[in-house]
Amino acid sequence: MIELEIQILSDRRVGLLVELGRVVVASGFTLLRQRVYQDHQGAWLVMVVRGEAERQLALEETLATHNRVLSFEATLLAPGAAAQAGAAPSPVPRAAHGAGNGSPPSLAVIGPDVRKVESVLPQLARDYPKIFPWLLALEHEVAAEAREASLLLAGRRTGIWVYKREYEMGGKLGLLDSIKRIASPALRALVAIDVRERHFHIQNCPLCPPGGHSGCRFFSGFLEGMLGASAAPQTVFVRNLHCRSHSHGAGDCILEVSH
Repeated sequence: MIELEIQILSDRRVGLLVELGRVVVASGFTLLRQRVYQDHQGAWLVMVVRGEAERQLALEETLATHNRVLSFEATLLAPGAAAQAGAAPSPVPRAAHGAGNGSPPSLAVIGPDVRKVESVLPQLARDYPKIFPWLLALEHEVAAEAREASLLLAGRRTGIWVYKREYEMGGKLGLLDSIKRIASPALRALVAIDVRERHFHIQNCPLCPPGGHSGCRFFSGFLEGMLGASAAPQTVFVRNLHCRSHSHGAGDCILEVSH
């Protein structure tokens, strides 16, 4: 389990906690502490939440893309910090965290760069399945803290789009059938893979150079978007078990599907 402090800026205060609190609960997290207040920038909502680490990026994506959210930041807290803390603190600009005082680097992360992801989606659709140059460009254009979340969002949007364009049949399949009939052939159009029930082994992943950044989040999002649209139940999670970028090219990138 992890605890996150989430800071959100909105244009109005009315109903903000109710709407976004529902998102937190629906994403499988528990709301531990919250504070809503107004300043010259707008309405701030600060929440401390607890949930499974595997669901963190999904929660961040949902909140960051919500129509009430103007800006978003999430900070990973030390275990038990929420129980020891008093009232939730006021938001601090991310650049100021730990600056100039010898403190350790901030654990703050931000959600996906929605604007840049949406700007690249038409190019992904136009050139599909030859999309990796666009994804590599996206990685370099977004802030380092937003890279994985942006790849995840781009993957989910692409997976949903491919499913609707090529595989939508009306009825829902079981998860294993959806993996076999839909996700596996769709992913094979992008990369060489070996599928073993719920495990996808991606060979020589073009987004995961040895010793570089991992791009597995795109494929996690791609599978989550596609399987979430095609399988029953619709809540699907994809976990990265191994990435060749972290082992200097040794082995396949391995993703595990669960629900």
